[in-house]
Amino acid sequence: MPAENETTTATTSEQAEVPTGILGTFGIRGDLFAAQLVNFLLVLVVLWRFVYKPILAMLDKREAAIAQSVKDVEEISARMKVTEAERQATLASVTKEAQSIIESAMRETDARKNEMLEAAKREVERVIAKGKEQLAAEREASLMALRKDVVDIAVRAAAKIVTEGLTEKKSQSLAEEVVRKMT
Repeated sequence: MPAENETTTATTSEQAEVPTGILGTFGIRGDLFAAQLVNFLLVLVVLWRFVYKPILAMLDKREAAIAQSVKDVEEISARMKVTEAERQATLASVTKEAQSIIESAMRETDARKNEMLEAAKREVERVIAKGKEQLAAEREASLMALRKDVVDIAVRAAAKIVTEGLTEKKSQSLAEEVVRKMT
């Protein structure tokens, strides 16, 4: 029986050590609770110091980097809009200038063409006038030569007539000869 006494005493001593009241109802012992609370606070301080703070610092850095990236993207987007507007304005200006140059070149080409046509017309008129003058001069020269030839023939015929005596037959042959020489 002594062994029975020991087991009963151990059970009673365990029951005696269990506090009574609300904490005892939940099986919480004060000395064990204090030790667990100290351990929890130590783990909490270690985690706070060596894990939580570096994680927060890393998250803050990452948040700052993301915010900077978003800010950079907005700036780049704004610059792209300004650049696109400048490009459109430049393109419109260049297009207008090119159109103006083309129109100016067309006007100059038309003016040059008209000048060349007028110059060609004047040259043709000058050549025609010169040709007419030359033709008239040649005609006049031909007529003068013809008159001179007719006068020479007439003088020779008259000299022949005077020297030879003129018969009707001779006068006819002389007239035919003069006509042949003229043609």
